[in-house]
Amino acid sequence: MNNNPTIGVFTKQLDNWSSGSGHHLNEMMKAVLKINTKLRFIFIHYRASDNPIYKLVDGEIIIPRNPLRAAAILRQNHFDVLHFTPLTFFAPIWNTPGKKMATIHGVEQLLVPQFYGPIEMVHERYLVPVYARKMDHIITVSQTSKDFFIEHYRVKQERVSVCYNAVNDSYRVLPKGKRVTPDRLTTASEASLKPGGKFVFHISRFSERKNPWTILKGFAEFSSRSTGENTKLVIAGGRWDNKKVLAELKNLGIENKVILAGFVEEEEAVQLYNSATAFIFPSLAEGFGMPNIEAMVCGCPVITSNIFAIPEVVGDAALIMSEPENARELSDKLELLFTNEKLRKDLINRGIHRAETFRTWEPGARKMLEVYEKLAGI
Repeated sequence: MNNNPTIGVFTKQLDNWSSGSGHHLNEMMKAVLKINTKLRFIFIHYRASDNPIYKLVDGEIIIPRNPLRAAAILRQNHFDVLHFTPLTFFAPIWNTPGKKMATIHGVEQLLVPQFYGPIEMVHERYLVPVYARKMDHIITVSQTSKDFFIEHYRVKQERVSVCYNAVNDSYRVLPKGKRVTPDRLTTASEASLKPGGKFVFHISRFSERKNPWTILKGFAEFSSRSTGENTKLVIAGGRWDNKKVLAELKNLGIENKVILAGFVEEEEAVQLYNSATAFIFPSLAEGFGMPNIEAMVCGCPVITSNIFAIPEVVGDAALIMSEPENARELSDKLELLFTNEKLRKDLINRGIHRAETFRTWEPGARKMLEVYEKLAGI
């Protein structure tokens, strides 16, 4: 029988590991499991999943959404540590065994409350801080988030650890022959494009907090200038082909200059990062902002926002907007990148160097493993 301390990790996010938080947990846990020698891991979630990571652990438990019923099931098992990912109303933190820890990425809802409903805001403003203070430890992905939890949630400094995100080896600089131009993109918009040309790239699942209207208005203004008149905008990610976006494209007169590529596989994203003249990510709320680092490691210069953790993550390796909702500022920064080749090359070099900080999941995994072991008493 395995008598090693048992860690229970709540892994609902691993059941859809293509999301940002799901990808983080998936990669972090794979790295933790690879270097672990002292702990026994049980994954806890709500339904069966075909994620192959479940084959790497000592077992899994399916629990009901009701936190009281879930707690009753968990009490039948001996857990030295329970790791909640995420920390929500449904997390069975009461009357359950072991030390408690949680991963909290950021505070997006508190940064842009206008995009969220009243129930979600009550949850984020009042419940999450109370639950956070009940944790024996918190994992987050930036020093900015850690500082926020200490100041606003009144969590003790020694109870918060920063475990940075990382990029995998698929993201890299490609040979020029592997890059794409807009006319080679297989999308529904291909017929409306002229062969060749440069393009600006953005990737996200459509969300108001990703600042979509500034992206479209900023590009529209840039494309009306002589520098940008032959440039396209490629947007990858789901839900961008909605009625509001299509109406705005028509209103701005750029429906034939924008490619809504939809969801793209990882290797397609790498090609797009490598091939774009610039990557734009003027997000209004990020606990980390992973696409900025993906672009940098692929040798694509970045224009991003000054919001929350983004400046910490990109350092001096990106053009940072002082007013993220200012379409003119975005247009001006695109003009600068397209006309100043020295600046562009400098940003590419600085970006590749900066991205090396986030080139492996191992440092974060080792820090998380240390937290597990300390809480488990070994």
